[in-house]
Amino acid sequence: MINPINSNDRSQPIYANDKKPSERQDNIQKDETAAILELGSSGVKSAVYSKPASGRDTREIDRLWKETQKTVESLRSIVVRLVVSQGKKLENVLSGRDKLFVDGEARAEAQRLLSEDGELGVKAVSTRIVGFAKALSGGDKSKLDELKAGIEKGFREAERAFGGKLPQICSDTYNEIMRQLDEWEQEE
Repeated sequence: MINPINSNDRSQPIYANDKKPSERQDNIQKDETAAILELGSSGVKSAVYSKPASGRDTREIDRLWKETQKTVESLRSIVVRLVVSQGKKLENVLSGRDKLFVDGEARAEAQRLLSEDGELGVKAVSTRIVGFAKALSGGDKSKLDELKAGIEKGFREAERAFGGKLPQICSDTYNEIMRQLDEWEQEE
């Protein structure tokens, strides 16, 4: 089948107009009246403050996403190192068929990541999630209920994935996220 858009056929249809330019001009009706239409403008200035129009902060979203990916990769590398060093398959460890023994080095690295000031600690994770939520909403506080509902849903899904109960650090992170969002709501 020949696709007229991508066709390699060099032949092009030829259109001819036998009328002279002066004859074509006679067919055009001239209307000298003009109107200007301004979309989104009522023409009346509001006496009250209105929110500035802003969209998603894609730069901030990208920055937070890259930061999160870097952090996840560091945790992933610990797990992969343990799996490989013990000669096991990741699928078997994840399914529970094989047990993974955590050595001192991996335990110390995981504790560093999960510590108060660590990349996966309550403060860092909650700050990233709140920053992502703010950037996603474009700083629009009227979307706060929707943001909170989405975060709550994410935590419920994680609970389900982990068999109904998350570790305490997850509960602490959730509480800190909600505290930061409530604080943001109160800001002027």
